[in-house]
Amino acid sequence: MNAGPAPARTLDGTPAFAGRLIVMERLGLDTYDMLDRHPDPGELRTLARLLRGQANRVDDADDQLRRLAASAITRLERTRNGDHMDIRSHGLLRTLATDIETLAARYDLGVEQLGRDLHAYRQAVERSTGTEQHSRTQAAQARSSAAAAPDAALTAAAPGTRTPPGAGAQPAPSRPSR
Repeated sequence: MNAGPAPARTLDGTPAFAGRLIVMERLGLDTYDMLDRHPDPGELRTLARLLRGQANRVDDADDQLRRLAASAITRLERTRNGDHMDIRSHGLLRTLATDIETLAARYDLGVEQLGRDLHAYRQAVERSTGTEQHSRTQAAQARSSAAAAPDAALTAAAPGTRTPPGAGAQPAPSRPSR
């Protein structure tokens, strides 16, 4: 006889159902650590919270689907072994099949949403890393140009501004026409 649903894999001593495993596989991160990676309020923390919540919903659907399948197997095994009490109820197989299909559909939708959430999170992380890298590059360029000519006066007006006559600004060199 079957004692229950197939056991979930364990990671660090805790059950790891489908949602947690998908996040681990695609991001290399555990859902339990998501919020620790982004302690400050903002887009990444919000997306990490949404991603973790969706992974938990997929985990729940996975667990319920496993339990329902185990229950169906147990009931069908009893019937196979000659205990026909379960088949007396009207539509045993129809009811089990409908319940399993409903849970399987919910599970599939949850996995699809988790995939979209993973994509959004990954894009936000890339934007954040790209923005930070761009800011660092700009700061380094500003420091190096300020260090190279600390006493240099501005020699050209900003684009779109007019320099008053006699203000001492040198005109920008003209480019040859093409």
